[in-house]
Amino acid sequence: MGKIQRTKIGAKPPSNGGAATPTYTVGDLLSQAQQAVDRFEFELAHQFAMRALQLDSKSVPALDAAGSIEMELELFNEAKEHFLESVRIQPNTGYSKFMYLGQMTEQLEAIEYFQQGVNLMLAERSTMPVDLTTGSAYLALSNKISSALCSMTDIYLTDCCFEPNAESQCETYLAQALQIEPITPEVYQTLASVRLSQQRVDEAKAALAQGLAIWLGSDPTAEDGPTPDYETRLALVKLLLETAMYDEAFTVLNGLIEENDQVPDTLYLFGWANYIAAEEVDENAPNADEERREQLENAREALNACVKLWHVTESTDQPLLQHTQELLETITQVIGPEVEQEEIEGGEIEYEDDEDEEMN
Repeated sequence: MGKIQRTKIGAKPPSNGGAATPTYTVGDLLSQAQQAVDRFEFELAHQFAMRALQLDSKSVPALDAAGSIEMELELFNEAKEHFLESVRIQPNTGYSKFMYLGQMTEQLEAIEYFQQGVNLMLAERSTMPVDLTTGSAYLALSNKISSALCSMTDIYLTDCCFEPNAESQCETYLAQALQIEPITPEVYQTLASVRLSQQRVDEAKAALAQGLAIWLGSDPTAEDGPTPDYETRLALVKLLLETAMYDEAFTVLNGLIEENDQVPDTLYLFGWANYIAAEEVDENAPNADEERREQLENAREALNACVKLWHVTESTDQPLLQHTQELLETITQVIGPEVEQEEIEGGEIEYEDDEDEEMN
């Protein structure tokens, strides 16, 4: 039996006595691209998508597929060009490209893209049967709409905070988000940020408590579960510390560390939370000095680990490193330098290894 020869896509096949050359459609190539994406083979997926664009440079599905794959590959300039071309050809279909463009642009331009995407999602949602079952397409789309409205709110809280209608727009977006998807933790977290900016601390605390009640205790690895993603929970910790909700902050932090203890930001926040907790110890409480020292030792352990990871991961967050080092210097001034092994005549002083002790 002769050896079977495989023909690469786009390659000229060997002569076979006049038989028809195999052809591939844009749809065939995009199907192969999606299969590669499902296997997390993004480089291969990108090759299929680009081949599809070679066949038809105006294919909106190919442009959208190329753009979304390029986002995974962090080819942001290329992705933006493909999404903009897709918008130019079909400005009234496909909400995903508008969501991506909203992420890649700034200020009012980003708001405009997000709004276009929200409008398309709302139109699509209006044609779907109402189904509030966990995992339903209706609920998934509602969640995307709510998340987009939260992103728009965040833009008015930060980059566009000096716009004359910033506060009213925040209230409008949040009211719409709560109406569309009232059981999303992200909405309550964004609401808390707005209330803090308005110096309405008690309302911010209430919003944070509502958001925590939705997901705390659920499985963070479950698909379609209520648990916010890692970055969102990091942002939540900052809000909890700002509102002096320390017990809740430690609960979230412990979950984050259990999930991934190799993130400098997480260790920084854990160290900072322990440092704050030490300052909050009641001086008149029994064993106050011991409790304060324990909190500061926990803080130092986490902050030292943060500094090491900051260098290992080649982080560029200089303010985080600077604040971490300042906290470490203050801790040393309060409780003295770390105790290390010291050689003495006739042997060594050995200290108990507490690396495996559970942090607070």
